[in-house]
Amino acid sequence: MKKIRGLPRPWWRRAKEANQHEPFSMPFYGVWEAVARFAAEIRVSDFMAEMTRRCRAYGSQGMMGTLDCATLYALTRWQRPAVVVESGGFVGMSSAFILKAFVDEGLTTAKLYSIEWSADCEQGALIPNDLRLQFVPLRGKIEDFVQGDRLPASIDMFLHDSSHRHRHMLWEFREFWARLRDRGLLVSHDVHLNAAFPEFVAKTYAHDKKTGRLDAERTSHYEWGRWGYIGFVIKKEKAD
Repeated sequence: MKKIRGLPRPWWRRAKEANQHEPFSMPFYGVWEAVARFAAEIRVSDFMAEMTRRCRAYGSQGMMGTLDCATLYALTRWQRPAVVVESGGFVGMSSAFILKAFVDEGLTTAKLYSIEWSADCEQGALIPNDLRLQFVPLRGKIEDFVQGDRLPASIDMFLHDSSHRHRHMLWEFREFWARLRDRGLLVSHDVHLNAAFPEFVAKTYAHDKKTGRLDAERTSHYEWGRWGYIGFVIKKEKAD
């Protein structure tokens, strides 16, 4: 076919050449391997069977499902955090799996600060007694705890599971993202209920102007993903 002068190169050639400038890398690929392994272990464990029984006896409405509990447990084991804050702890289904991950990883000094605003629920009721030593229940609105400076200034992991209003979710993500250390983990339940989680993740990206691909130096996350209704982002501190 005769080449016509003045026409730009086909888009697929331009894209291929652009991609040659930046090799595709997956430095955090191991997180998926670990999460899959840990989640598979806990799903067939006696602990999962016991928590499922407790959940059914209490009434499962408003509680995290078994797949999401397994994912949360696995992310906690992979992260090995010393300080965790969760919003919307409710009766403790999610709390129990975080605390179980502490025990299974030998994190004897780790603490879970669990915030629940409702005075009507029995906070942490589902948590087995042998896991309560590392559980710090906090009753009240999360905004009051933040404004009153009553939470740790630096944390390793944050779980959102309180009000799933779009604006509130974004507020929690931004507030606790600032408190997370480098490689800290932001986790959210029910990420399918609105666009808050993907919107927040999009804000952590920076792109190379020439290639349109991720600019790793300016992007403020290492990795992110979704499994079931759980979403997570691994924070990257920007270089000074």
